Amino acid sequence: MNAVPRPRGGVADVVYVLCLLEVAFLLLAGVGEVLIMGFNPAYLGLPVVKAVLLLVFATGTVGGRRWAVIGLLVLHCITVVGFTIQFWAGVLPWVDYTVNLVGLLTNLALPVGVIVACAGLLRRPRPAPTLMLPPAQDPFATVAPLATVDGAR
Repeated sequence: MNAVPRPRGGVADVVYVLCLLEVAFLLLAGVGEVLIMGFNPAYLGLPVVKAVLLLVFATGTVGGRRWAVIGLLVLHCITVVGFTIQFWAGVLPWVDYTVNLVGLLTNLALPVGVIVACAGLLRRPRPAPTLMLPPAQDPFATVAPLATVDGAR
């Protein structure tokens, strides 16, 4: 009963598409890293876990689940914080971290866009739940009237 119906084509659908893009980038980067690291499948673990989390949270967001929107916010905040730590660690002379356009897109622009959209989704007031009740009927409409004491109806 936590679902809030949302019209199609709204912000939640945009968040879903951005998360699908992010999942595609993650899996492509994970497969590339496995190939570069000598076909070691251990490098595919975290990208697959993050991809599954993104898919679960994005699907829940489209379904109107508040916990999914919060999950996306947390996951993308972790991504932005990780990018910031990598960037500032790259300032050190013994750490080599090159900032490129793909890294900025996948680790900064997409997550910040999803964070802004999810914050907008959380700010919306929840509509009051409506119950679908049948129309009111007279329960005694089909019952014959009772006979009176003198026998008249």
